[in-house]
Amino acid sequence: MTTDSTSSVLILGAGLSGLMAARRLVAAGRTVRVLEARDRVGGRTHAVPALPGAAPTDLGATWGWSHQPQLLGLARELGLAPFEQFSTGATAYETGGTVHRLPHPSGSAGYLRFTGGAAALAQAAAAALPAGTVQLNARATALRQLPDGVEVTVAENGRLRTYRADAVVVALPPRLAAHSLQFKPALPAAVQAAQQQMPTWMSHSMKSLVTYETPFWRSQGWSGFAVSQNGPLTEIHDASPPEGRPGVLFGFFAAPHPLRNAAPAAREAAVVAQLVRIFGPAAVHPLAYQELDWTREPYTSTPADEAAPLSVPLQGPPELRTPLWQGRLIWAGAETASGEWGRLDGAVEAGARAAAQVLAGQNLASQITQDKTQAT
Repeated sequence: MTTDSTSSVLILGAGLSGLMAARRLVAAGRTVRVLEARDRVGGRTHAVPALPGAAPTDLGATWGWSHQPQLLGLARELGLAPFEQFSTGATAYETGGTVHRLPHPSGSAGYLRFTGGAAALAQAAAAALPAGTVQLNARATALRQLPDGVEVTVAENGRLRTYRADAVVVALPPRLAAHSLQFKPALPAAVQAAQQQMPTWMSHSMKSLVTYETPFWRSQGWSGFAVSQNGPLTEIHDASPPEGRPGVLFGFFAAPHPLRNAAPAAREAAVVAQLVRIFGPAAVHPLAYQELDWTREPYTSTPADEAAPLSVPLQGPPELRTPLWQGRLIWAGAETASGEWGRLDGAVEAGARAAAQVLAGQNLASQITQDKTQAT
């Protein structure tokens, strides 16, 4: 095991919340290192090209809304303008083997997306940080409180390395942090219980992207928004880029659903068959099919996350917004937000709050040290 140099702040997780915390801390003059277990930034935002050469489309967290100032403020800072998801036309409602055409406005009216997917936010935020700030393929395994900071053990390229910092921001889903990190000393029982009880946004989800040459459903008067009691997709959206080509539909697999354990070809066939039932024979020959099951993402989900939560919290518990270890262990992540829990806006809010808590704790520690020096 080797020991690396000390940073002012370590951030665990290069999702939107961790990168927001890094952005604020760097702006305040702190030396920051962001450790990310994946080989990419973005966490639960992840986008892939709908077709070779086409703009990336979301397979992870996707939407913002006009009432979310934290997310839209960050987007403005990064120079990324959202666009409104296509929603003109009828809603399809599938039940009992029948597709009903509902002429009222689409249930997805007002949903905001970003060119290149929501992942573009994290990518732009990471690119704006000083070179070398974000370190990929670095999986934190343990945190240990020190008299004057925190030590983090990290698995990198088959070996363990330790990093030391004045403070650490844990920007992982709380349940994942409890499952994958050792804390020395152990966290208070109330904090551990809050971590275990807090569901992870997106963790039970599985999304499918189906790409066509054009959004043919629009010429038939469909908005692309559909709700199905038959499945395998329970909710379908028009995910086409703002220029309208190619045509892309994405949907959420039912959780649980027996096809989630089937071969990919079986799922693709079932999804295409459903789209044919809803939107007609033009859906029979897609150009591409892609999918992502978030329950199988070990850097997002734990075994406890496979089932959909019975209820969605309005905000994270106070135990997961309260600094520990004399203000040196700080929580971030969308599940710790005080508003817009689990969503992109909540992730941005939590990252900004975590950065403010780090700065407040470091300023207080500096003042205490200064007072002691003056007293002697």
